[in-house]
Amino acid sequence: MDCRISVIMPVYNEQEYLKFSIESILNQTFSDFEFIIIDDGSTDDSVKIIGSYSDSRLKFYKSEKKGIVKQLNYGISIAKAPIIARMDADDISEFSRLEEQFAFISQHPGVDVVGTNVFFINEKAEVVCTKIYPQNHEDIEFMMPIESAVCHPAVMMRKEIFNSFGSYNEKYSGAEDYELFLNLILGGYRFYNIQKILLRYRAPVLKKDLLSVTKLNEISYQLGIKYLNNIRTLKPTKAEDYTYYYRLGLNEYYRGRVTKSRGIFFKCLRISRKNLFRIIRFLSMSLLGDQVIKCLRETRTLPLLSLYLNKYFSIDLHNIKKITLSGK
Repeated sequence: MDCRISVIMPVYNEQEYLKFSIESILNQTFSDFEFIIIDDGSTDDSVKIIGSYSDSRLKFYKSEKKGIVKQLNYGISIAKAPIIARMDADDISEFSRLEEQFAFISQHPGVDVVGTNVFFINEKAEVVCTKIYPQNHEDIEFMMPIESAVCHPAVMMRKEIFNSFGSYNEKYSGAEDYELFLNLILGGYRFYNIQKILLRYRAPVLKKDLLSVTKLNEISYQLGIKYLNNIRTLKPTKAEDYTYYYRLGLNEYYRGRVTKSRGIFFKCLRISRKNLFRIIRFLSMSLLGDQVIKCLRETRTLPLLSLYLNKYFSIDLHNIKKITLSGK
């Protein structure tokens, strides 16, 4: 009999964290799974570490370097279970993660992708802050074109998504998850985030080099703009027009140019003053100008500030809430 979950984890040079990631899956309270690990041409001791485990659920595939997207797609193509769970080789799953996500997705046939809240951890596995993601599909959809509203290595998905929709797009390596999620939403698939912390996630801003972070930010920015333009109707209502410009402004504010966001937020105010104080907040920060914001981003001051405000004051600068103009 086939297993009920296929856990897929590509690996490339993660010897420092790999043992903790593997054991966090093998020690799950839910045991009916296969654990597909694909080494992407590692040059450190990753292969040796993976080979040291004899658990029959672990399926190890060694490959030359092809990149994470190719390896993800390969893992999905050989997965035997109807449910796919993602895992990254530097993260740590809570031991009840698979059990709780599988119970939810089994009991809610209308949900296709299930994520969770996460701890952001540093290279020493110390908790830096807690990341709370929007719970329901409508709130996830609202946030998604501005910032990813699900944590990719924490998701569980129905394999039929890939059978009918297709695979990860290799063109967007590094942002392949973001591109997939936006297209899934456009395709009518439903998302949900369990409001429990079931993964310890190594925050990219603490681990990746600055050039990679900047490149991924630009790709995500373009994908968000494309999504917003795709869903905008030809003759939107006043509320739809306001929501479009508001989200467009947020995309520019968080990922693009703050000076450009200023003009877009003024368009929002010309449509309605309902969310006046929220708009004023963004307009005030935009007065810093692109050069100052660029400097703060390049020195990682802004993302680190966001992390530590979250840790010490429970303030999430990217807590993007859905807005409406109902009654206006």
